[in-house]
Amino acid sequence: MTSTPRSAADPVGTDLLRLLKTLKLGALADTLPDRAALARQHKLSHIGFLETLLADEVTRRESRSAALRSAKAGLDPSMRFDT
Repeated sequence: MTSTPRSAADPVGTDLLRLLKTLKLGALADTLPDRAALARQHKLSHIGFLETLLADEVTRRESRSAALRSAKAGLDPSMRFDT
């Protein structure tokens, strides 16, 4: 596997996309270029960048899970819970 430098506007490479899909993280490819640009702007460490990506994925999964559970329960999608 070879790697070439990418700018923020470059799409995710096929090798990286394949790896993300293997790890069931394919949805990260949608936000990866934007997050990489943000990491460069804020001079995030590699760990900080990884933490940002993983936090995005956790948020996405929690939102999807809540939507699926509420749909399965037959709740109106426009309903919101006060917390």
